[in-house]
Amino acid sequence: MHFYIGLSVAVIMLLSFAYFIAALRSNTRANATQMAVEQVKGYSFQLQKITNQALGFSESLASSVAYMFDKRMVNREDLIKLLLQNSAANNQAYTCIWVSLEHSAITSGYTKQSGRRSYLSVPFSNIPVMVVDKDTASFDPNSLYYQVKNSGKPDVKDPYFYNYYNSSSEQLLITTLGCPVVYNGQAKGVAGVDIALDEYQKVVDNVRIFPGTSAFLVSQSGFVAAHSNKLMVGKSYESTIEGKRTELALGTILSSNDITQTFTEIGGKSYFVVVAPIPMGDRGTRWVLGVVIPSSEIFAQSRKSVFIAILVCLLGLVITYFAINYLAKSIAKPLGDVTSSIKLLASGAVNKSKLLNVNTGDEMQEIAGSLNVLVDGLNRTALFAQEIGRGNLSLSHKLLGENDIIGASLEEMRSSLIKAKEAEEMRRVEEEKNHWANQGYAEFSGLLRQNGNNVKELSFSVVSNLVKYLGLVQGGMFILNETDQSDRYLEMVACFAYNRRKLMSRRFELGEGLVGRCFDEAETIYLLEIPDGYISITSGLGDAKPKCLLLVPLKVNSEVNGVIELASLSPIEEYKVKFVEKVAESIASTMASVRVNVHTAELLERTQQQAEEMAAQEEEMRQNLEELQSTQDEMLRIHSEQLKMQDKLALEQNLLRNLLDSTQEVIYFKGLDGRYIKASRAKLAMHGFTSEEQIIGKSDRELYGDKFDVNFENEEKEIIRTGKGVVDILEKVEGADGSVTWLSVSKLPIFDKEGGVVGIWISYHDVTKMVLLEEKVSRLAASEGNLLH
Repeated sequence: MHFYIGLSVAVIMLLSFAYFIAALRSNTRANATQMAVEQVKGYSFQLQKITNQALGFSESLASSVAYMFDKRMVNREDLIKLLLQNSAANNQAYTCIWVSLEHSAITSGYTKQSGRRSYLSVPFSNIPVMVVDKDTASFDPNSLYYQVKNSGKPDVKDPYFYNYYNSSSEQLLITTLGCPVVYNGQAKGVAGVDIALDEYQKVVDNVRIFPGTSAFLVSQSGFVAAHSNKLMVGKSYESTIEGKRTELALGTILSSNDITQTFTEIGGKSYFVVVAPIPMGDRGTRWVLGVVIPSSEIFAQSRKSVFIAILVCLLGLVITYFAINYLAKSIAKPLGDVTSSIKLLASGAVNKSKLLNVNTGDEMQEIAGSLNVLVDGLNRTALFAQEIGRGNLSLSHKLLGENDIIGASLEEMRSSLIKAKEAEEMRRVEEEKNHWANQGYAEFSGLLRQNGNNVKELSFSVVSNLVKYLGLVQGGMFILNETDQSDRYLEMVACFAYNRRKLMSRRFELGEGLVGRCFDEAETIYLLEIPDGYISITSGLGDAKPKCLLLVPLKVNSEVNGVIELASLSPIEEYKVKFVEKVAESIASTMASVRVNVHTAELLERTQQQAEEMAAQEEEMRQNLEELQSTQDEMLRIHSEQLKMQDKLALEQNLLRNLLDSTQEVIYFKGLDGRYIKASRAKLAMHGFTSEEQIIGKSDRELYGDKFDVNFENEEKEIIRTGKGVVDILEKVEGADGSVTWLSVSKLPIFDKEGGVVGIWISYHDVTKMVLLEEKVSRLAASEGNLLH
């Protein structure tokens, strides 16, 4: 009988321990893998934070350069150099800070489609600013510069080795981040930084989830940027994961938005692999963080517990065997009682009411006592396990002894569940915060679309709802008043406290007080120690000094238009401060639009008023047009007469032109300055000219040169002075060959309507034959006279 009892007890114990071991192994695996995934998420956030900080700095740098374009600053290059020097002095973490701009945007007269100028500052090499020109030969459409410029979105370049202009031959492994410089909707260049991948390597080195854990960071192209084993840096992704599982392919990981986790074989050993895609920039670039954990380390604690449980089981079986043999030789009743109790225990009925009462004074009593202790311990362990199953993790459990493996395992399981519950609670709280913030963004987005034509009403609506939504007691909004450019100040346009609208009028000069300081610095001010007398919160119950003060600038594209001031009787949580900063950007943008709308409405009203004035002027113009019509009729009559006079004048000019072209006489006209204004064809032929334009504007000095006779010029001046001409004056002209030519010359003045002399006209013709004939006649007459005498 004791054989069957022992066999039954052994089978029950083996089945119980097998179930317990399987459950323990499953829970250990689930907890370990979940812990690994959560820690990989945390490390991913750290890596993404490094990238986001660098991209944020690059965006600020690009915005500063765009602001220089927007303000049309003529000394942009000097300002960019100064900006880079200051940035390098204050940001030693970056290996290089740079700005690259298109030549067409900064170089006057540059007409080529590509080519740019880069400004670089390398902090650790003491290089103030380097200027490098890139000509058209450097155009590479696949480079980070043109990828960012053409897409208009920030991006991160694949890692690469580079030497920063120092005497050392060592090259740094870096990556480059760039943001577009956008002005008037067009990218004029790119601004960014270079980061040494040591920053990422530090995060990877800190990944120590389990002993033997290795981690790596891989770029989108598969380049290993960081690795727990430094020798792997610079190699490809395939060299880090030897498995050919589809879910571990780099393309599959990059296309997924979730973390990939799986068990796989690497080098003949089992590993648990967790890979997480990390967004880098806005163009969809992703890197991958991977963690490889030996499966043996994940199950190490489980194996230890299983080993101890097996030993306990074997020990229990041995003890049971000898006890049964001993009991078989002992008194029947104690043996029967013990047997019955063991049967109950073997069946799983752990009940304190079934404790043995054996007082034999021998080993049987000790066995019964030990069995009672075991029953009590198992009962307490069962109750403890039941409470854990119900979710009661605050209950403590007293171990049966130093070697109580089951109790210790349950305690360890309870600790793991507590940690998992705390992690779940933290995730729930974070989700509630995100839900709260997203709901707030939606509410304020709808609110900002109201009161689009009234700045004060919109300001009060924003402040009142912001105070209520944040659970604060008082708030105010100050807007920049630029009505008088010589007197710019911050004006309070809304104040709200204790669910009531406050009618207050306050003014701050730029830079005055905390409000003016927040406006000038364009940074959030969060104070937990309020200066005495700065502000008090008044209600029907009395006055109270606020415990916390938050001032957030209303900033759009680096331009501050106002300040929101919030007061609270208790500290404001960090997520609420970030919420206010995010909402302030939307408020600033909406306020700018509202001010533009108000200005547009004023212009529209002014335009309508001008339209009415123009209508009155139009009626007056109609009357004037009627008067002009009668005047125009008179002008048409005068114009008709002028046309007749012009036709008559044209006829006379045509007759004169025909006369000058057909006559054999030399005729020409001169102005008061002695220059030709018209000439006959005979005059033109005399000088070898073919058209009248060749002689008009010339003087006798230019036509005759050395043969010019000043007496002729003086004679013409005298005719102009006196207004008296000469007609048919005989003039003798001797040629260079000794020949003599006689001319009959007429020189007469030209008069205007008032009788004033406006020029002179001259005509002459050759009378040499006539003179010679007269001389011959005279000689003949003289000869005949002599003959008569």
